[in-house]
Amino acid sequence: MIAARVVPPGVLIAGAAGGVAVVLPLVGLPGDLGLTAACGVLCLIGFTLWPWAVLPFGIIGGTIAGVFLGDGGIRSVIIMHTLILLTGCAAVVVRRMLLPGERPKRTSTDTAMLALAALTALAAIYGLVRGNVPMYVIVAAYQISIIPGYFFVATHTLADARSLRAAGLLYLGTATVLTAAELATPGRHGGLLSSLALPPLMVLVGRTRGWRRIALVLVAAGFAADVVLASYRSIWLAAGLAVAIMVIRGGPVIRRGVATTAAVGILLLALLSLSAGVRERALVITSALGRSAGHRAPEASVGVDVFSTQPFAGAGLGQSTQGIYLPGMGMTDVGPIYHAFYVLVLANLGLIGLCAVLWPVLRTLRVGFAERDGMPLAFAALTCGFLLGAFFAGPTEGHWELGLLPALTLLTARATGLSNGRVDLPAAERVPQTTGPPGTAPPSAETWSGQARPRELVRLTPSTVPGGGSVWVVREPAVPR
Repeated sequence: MIAARVVPPGVLIAGAAGGVAVVLPLVGLPGDLGLTAACGVLCLIGFTLWPWAVLPFGIIGGTIAGVFLGDGGIRSVIIMHTLILLTGCAAVVVRRMLLPGERPKRTSTDTAMLALAALTALAAIYGLVRGNVPMYVIVAAYQISIIPGYFFVATHTLADARSLRAAGLLYLGTATVLTAAELATPGRHGGLLSSLALPPLMVLVGRTRGWRRIALVLVAAGFAADVVLASYRSIWLAAGLAVAIMVIRGGPVIRRGVATTAAVGILLLALLSLSAGVRERALVITSALGRSAGHRAPEASVGVDVFSTQPFAGAGLGQSTQGIYLPGMGMTDVGPIYHAFYVLVLANLGLIGLCAVLWPVLRTLRVGFAERDGMPLAFAALTCGFLLGAFFAGPTEGHWELGLLPALTLLTARATGLSNGRVDLPAAERVPQTTGPPGTAPPSAETWSGQARPRELVRLTPSTVPGGGSVWVVREPAVPR
């Protein structure tokens, strides 16, 4: 259904023509290089036809591809992750060329994210001028640029409710299979994929009824169990704070979803405790809780010292301190990556960089908090959670979720039709509206008869009106372009 609606004949023809090109890399390039090139062409064709698949495939498929096509290490995961996203960007460009009528959906956060991308480029040049190691410059630039990168990929590929739904189904389906496969597997697992899906699923659990609620709550409980067994402090903090914000800020629907998921999740954990694999994962958690910070605190102090000497702009991307002794690691080089993300930002970009990173992320929160029973609150709560988790984690693959979650907050708020136009809609899409105070009757349908364009009558619930009460809003649709 999705392909039939959003894929015009011109794009299908381009996809068919591109299929011929898949054979060329397989024939002309040796070994894994040919297979990688063929997969790249297939991804380009697929993303051109279904752009909403870029992010789910990039998040989950990047890790899987890194394992099968690389050595399974973090470097391979980053490379494959980046290549998939770049292929998605190329597909967006190709689609815009084939369908010039499709325009990207702009948001009020675009300028701030573009400023962060520009600052990253300038800081990379500054780092090279200062003599920082070029490879370190590239590594540090990736850590920062992945935030606006994910933001713009999301806003350009998930521009409407239909695309959001399709991407969500693809992500949830794949993540559910992976979580079920590893839930009782001994060892230490991240829980990141589950933590991203858990709060939105709680919203759906609260909204639905019957068999659909049963299916959703079982999936959500599985994700909750995987988060509990994640054995990473940053994941616990992120998910815990997100759920706490949803309980405190959310309305009856969200609280019902959280309570139902928590109850079923506890029962599921009790059943899973009978599995030897789950018991072994629990032992790993106990070990993680008893483990000290080790070399992380001394490492962070090195980054803080770098920041203290150059607080305004940092030491440039790629900065590192040579020959530092760390307990448990001996003599080593420290930087440009630190286990605390904010130390990384301060040491490499200074206070300017910290403001540039936080400003576009924080300004989206008021959009999410404005709706107490919807998806925007779930994604805004997750944003707060990962902002807290970033104090304790600086993953090698980057905090890309700090670009993805703000974008999803804005996009889902736009899809509800009740968000503030000053926040998430560009000037060209703002529409005039007429409001009535609480207690007044909304205008009848006859009031708008004879108008050139029909209006949409929306009643805001008490949870969305400051001070309570009900208020009617009449919105005039934007002129078709």
